[in-house]
This record gives sequence, C-alpha cells and structure tokens, in this order.
Amino acid sequence: MRIGGFQKMTLTDYPGYIASVIFTQGCNFRCTYCHNDELIPNRSGSIDEKEILDYLNGKKYFLDGVVITGGEPTIQKDLAQFIKKIKKMGLLVKLDTNGSNPDIVEELINEKLVDCIAMDLKASWKNYSRLIHREGFENECRRSFELLQRSPVSHIFRTTVFPTVNTEEDLESIRAELLPSDKYVLQNLHASDKFAHNVARVFRPAIAGSAS
Repeated sequence: MRIGGFQKMTLTDYPGYIASVIFTQGCNFRCTYCHNDELIPNRSGSIDEKEILDYLNGKKYFLDGVVITGGEPTIQKDLAQFIKKIKKMGLLVKLDTNGSNPDIVEELINEKLVDCIAMDLKASWKNYSRLIHREGFENECRRSFELLQRSPVSHIFRTTVFPTVNTEEDLESIRAELLPSDKYVLQNLHASDKFAHNVARVFRPAIAGSAS
C-alpha cells in the first residue's frame, strides 16, 4: 500500500466510532476543490505499512475501526490484502471512494471486508467530467452508486457543493436518483489559499482566452 498520511484518532470521520484514518497516495480524479491534492501524485517516500499496522494492533482494544481514504484507495492494487490484515485485528473498516472502480468495490463487499462505504457524488452524471477534469468515468461511478444502493453494507453518499459548478439542477438530479433508505450528505466547500491557487490554475487559461 502506498500511504501518504496517517491520523491516529478521529471522532468525526467514522460517525459513532473512534477510528484511525489512513490516507492512500494517488488519485485518478483532478477535482479543483480537492483539499488533499498533495496525495494525488504517486510520490515516493510513503509511510511504512508495517508501522501503521503495528500501531493499530497495539490500539485495537481502544479503537473501533479504521477509515481508509485518499487520494483514491481503490487504485491501490493490494487494498484487499491490506484490509484483511486490519480485519484480523477485529476492527471495523470504512472506505471513502470516488466510485471509479466498481469491480473493486463489489469485491470488497462480497468478501465482507468493508463495514461502511462513503462515496462522493461529484455532480449530475452529465456534468461529471466537468468537475473531475477527467473523461469517461461517469459510467463506472454510476455502477458503484447503483451497486451501493443494492448492497446490505452501510453506505453514505456525499456531495461537496462547489458554487458555480454544482448547480441547483445538479443537486436535484442527484436527489431524484436517491432511494428513501440512502443517507445523503451535502458538504460545505472549505476554501483555503491552496484552493484559491487551484481555482486560479484551472480557470486562468479560460479567463485569459475570453479576454483576448
């Protein structure tokens, strides 16, 4: 596993549980508002997997579970094997995913390796590529969405509201596809200097082009 960060304890990332958070390195999306963009490239010098597993094993009677987030965890080739090591400690596992790898999500569910999955719904399907700055992921994300709706595993859908990109029509489109049993959360965009830099980097070429 390529691990770019580790938070020893959280009371908020796995609601109702005391958990540690593992941040995987690498992501296949390029969302403008990403607050973990330092995790996007597959950099060298990742945190040693054994170091984290040793910590979790030593705290397994204090912790309830582990949140695996990113980056995008499902692009890690050894994700299932890593989770198995955590499950052997008797800890719960919550996975945060962008839904781009439905086959991996289905495998983890079928092997009973995840206890909760949080999937980001970036926008309406027709506007997905506009927000993630990648083409061709709409179908995969939709498959993951529908898979979770059918799954007995606890799941949460989340949308980070990005003004001028996530329109009211987007949110209505997402809401129309939710089932009564689905938990859906709207997240506020947390602006920062890094976010402002990302917005400028993405939109400056378009602004410059319109001014010419």
